[in-house]
Amino acid sequence: MIAIPVKSEEENSNLLEEFGKAEYFALINNNKIEILKNEQKDTQEIANWLKDKNVNILISSALKENTFYTLKNNGIKVYCSQENKIKIDEILLKYADGELPILNKLSFLYQKV
Repeated sequence: MIAIPVKSEEENSNLLEEFGKAEYFALINNNKIEILKNEQKDTQEIANWLKDKNVNILISSALKENTFYTLKNNGIKVYCSQENKIKIDEILLKYADGELPILNKLSFLYQKV
């Protein structure tokens, strides 16, 4: 399942730049989009919550280093959208086309945080 931090509960909301401040997450499974309210207090709780929802992929525009490692330790792969003003459907198309780079320890050092 894919998770994307989004700005609102609209079905085709824009990506939210700050993962830890996301009030909503779009969860995508089998081409179905569900927007869930995030009531977690910090990035560790968010990562655990996403893991409990069977999320194994996160698409975000920027992460702090600790957040990246917390997600990675929860078995969640992180892909980077280098565009900030992008809607869910556009992000999913870029992901499907292989246009979003996956972050790893080396590439994370070169990403915008």
